[in-house]
Order: sequence, then structure tokens, then C-alpha cells
Amino acid sequence: MAVYTVRWIETCIRKVHSIVTEINFGEPAQIAMVQRAYALWVLLKDDPIYSFQARTVSLAKMQTDSAERVIALTRLQGYASCHFVPRDQAADLLSAYDSAGLNSVQWDQYWGRESAISASRAFLETYQNTDGLSLKTVNPDTPDAVIRSIGEMSMRAGVLPPPASGMRGIGIRGVYQYVETADGTIVASGGGFMSYHPDGPRPDEAFWGMLATDEHWRGKRLACWVGAQIVTDLATIYGARGFSSGVKANNPSSQAMCSRLGINQSDFVYAGATDPVIMGNTSVTR
Repeated sequence: MAVYTVRWIETCIRKVHSIVTEINFGEPAQIAMVQRAYALWVLLKDDPIYSFQARTVSLAKMQTDSAERVIALTRLQGYASCHFVPRDQAADLLSAYDSAGLNSVQWDQYWGRESAISASRAFLETYQNTDGLSLKTVNPDTPDAVIRSIGEMSMRAGVLPPPASGMRGIGIRGVYQYVETADGTIVASGGGFMSYHPDGPRPDEAFWGMLATDEHWRGKRLACWVGAQIVTDLATIYGARGFSSGVKANNPSSQAMCSRLGINQSDFVYAGATDPVIMGNTSVTR
């Protein structure tokens, strides 16, 4: 006779509750994209060549059939990318996407390892919170109202957040942080996930970012505060030693914030593609 622990039963209940009461964010095309990605990940999660960042499934690294696989993933989800693409090899991938009728997009892959951990810890040691703000972590018991407030603030800032289950870390290893004022207003958020397979070539790497700050609270280094805590927690809880994020070439503020936390422009890019038939003119995120 099987013996089930209280913790195991509680975990199952939370998973069922999450499926029934999932909270999604974004335009209809973005919501449908994320829903397809979560369904696809059920089928692909045991294959180390794929990566999941709580929003889309992507190819974890460059390989001989990268173009074909990313094109297939894009047509299934609406968006996909290949990670850790050497910068000098990206043009061929992007050209293949365009030839397939997709819209190619390149993100500079900002990446840090021990430099990110040391810089983030140093930032947290010296950061002065003078506005009575609280930095909190989303957990499985975080109220739906708080989840909705996080997601709505993030969308106003132009950043697509994961659905509620992703923020809560249900079915994915990760952390999601948010900054709250004394009256309960959410003014910043972000997250990070252990998005690569433990038996793959990058088991200790995390996808990090989704950082958003309310426009009225910018200039106070809240994104750095959130980002530094995410790096520290991923390192402490999950043993992460690598942290990367996609940043557009025309986004100097995000570039500077990443570099401040020891996550710097690398020799790699994310070579992504969007399917205009599925997504129309809707972008994936900022």
C-alpha cells in the first residue's frame, strides 16, 4: 500500500488548484502563446536539448538542426529562440527563420557566473531602502490579488510576466520577487528560473530577468534590488552558478542594470523568431 506524505498531498492539491484557477497576462495572442508553451513543455521537459523559461519553450543551445527545430517551435507556440548562439553564427539562423516566413529577432545574451553572484551580494549589502518598501517572494500561498497586481504592473511596464503557476514556482524551479509599498501597491517585480535540464550541458544555468518597475518609481534602482535578490536566491536555493537574460541592442538602461549586477554582454545571442500568422503585430515582450 502506498504511503503519501502530507507535503506530497498538499503539492498535488496546489497543482490541481493552479490548473483550475490559472491567471494569465497579456494580449490574447500572448496568453495563447504561453498556454501552448506550457502544454508543449509537458511533452518536451525530459529532453535536455530544450529550455523553458515559464513563458516559452526554446532550444537550449546551438546544434546542426537548430533552424528546423526553432521554426517548428515557433509555429507551435508563436515564438521561440535558440540560446547560446555564437554571435558570428546568428545571421544564418535568422536568415533561415525569415526564409520560412517568420519574423526573426536577435537579443544580446547578457551572461554572468560567479561575477553575478558576488556583484549581487555586494549590491544587497549596500543598498539603502529609504521609502519603506518591502521586497517579498511569491510562494504557492501568495493571494491571487497580489499575483494579479504583479502581472498588471509588469504589463504596464512592457514586460510579459509568467502566469500565476510560474510565479508561484509550481512545476518549475525558480523564484519570483516583488516590491510592495506600505499601502500594498506593487511597484517592481522580476523572476528567474532553472530553465535548463539537469542532465544537459548547462545544468547550473538560470534564465534571469522579466524585471519591471512602475514608471512612477523608476530611478530608485528597484530593478537592481529585485534582480540581485533573485540571483542570490537562485544560487542559494538551487545552486545556480550562471545567469543570463536577453537584452535588445537599443535598451541601454537594461544593459547598464545587468552590468551593475555582474551580468555582462557575452559572445552569445538569443536567435529568436515570431510567427506573424499566430502573433500578428503583438510582440512577445519588451
